[in-house]
Amino acid sequence: VTRAGGGGGASDTVGSASGGSGGGGQGGYRNSVLATSGSVNTGSGGGGAGWTGSSNSGAGGSGVVIIRFDAGFPDPTVTGLTFSATTSGSNRVLTFTAGMGTISW
Repeated sequence: VTRAGGGGGASDTVGSASGGSGGGGQGGYRNSVLATSGSVNTGSGGGGAGWTGSSNSGAGGSGVVIIRFDAGFPDPTVTGLTFSATTSGSNRVLTFTAGMGTISW
């Protein structure tokens, strides 16, 4: 999984740039192409605005926290957080996408 793609640059003369792999937003171009936001839960950047005053830049994507540990260990106690848990080979992977809370072993 690729994350944290950079936002695409804006342009006044040659068209907009695509965002980076991992969810970066597309940059704007004059008034014809509006910038887009970065993908959610990737920490990616938003695209740059086209002309000054003509459009807004894209918002950055919301963040993500990933904890990977040996699957032989017990899962932590998690409160107040939105997360998913998977097993990949001999690792346990917890992906947190929202909330404010605690993680404790």
